[in-house]
Amino acid sequence: MQFDIRNLPFAGTVTRWHSVNCHRYPSVAEHSCLVALYAREIASRVYPDLSADDQVLLYELALMHDLSEVVTGDMPSPIKRQLKQVFPPGESPIDQLEASICPDAAAREHQAKTTRPHIYSCMKLADILDAMVVIKQEGKGPVALQIEKERAEAFEALLDSARKSCPEGDWSRAHEVREAVMSLTHVQIDEI
Repeated sequence: MQFDIRNLPFAGTVTRWHSVNCHRYPSVAEHSCLVALYAREIASRVYPDLSADDQVLLYELALMHDLSEVVTGDMPSPIKRQLKQVFPPGESPIDQLEASICPDAAAREHQAKTTRPHIYSCMKLADILDAMVVIKQEGKGPVALQIEKERAEAFEALLDSARKSCPEGDWSRAHEVREAVMSLTHVQIDEI
């Protein structure tokens, strides 16, 4: 099972969040695009003088980070996190499956983690931010509130880690993006 360019059009039809009760389920393509846009905004504030090479890597990471989901579907994050705790880094069955489906994306992610952790951190913050936005705008029921809280904690934990590993960045500026995006409200017709 390796990703083939013929799978690309399905990125717009494969949905995410299907294990959570939501009003609407965004597609992999929508998620990837929004992560790229959020990552651009976060990176431009945290690192205003980001090189062109770093910008290209950031966009590629964001656009490709979940591309394997076009083949596998969206696997629930709690399962992914649990497996990552049980297995050594990179040896989780899900990590191995995703890397075998999209080796190019896995290679870029490995490169960013090891040689440009500031880029990887900006992308992961954007990934978490998109989850926060989706669950706030589209989530229903008490589980949505629990997920929103958990994702907010994950954002803060990653931000703390980024501050320590990449102290040259002005990581407090990532909060500006988070606050601006999370201030939006969206009312569903069935809530009226």
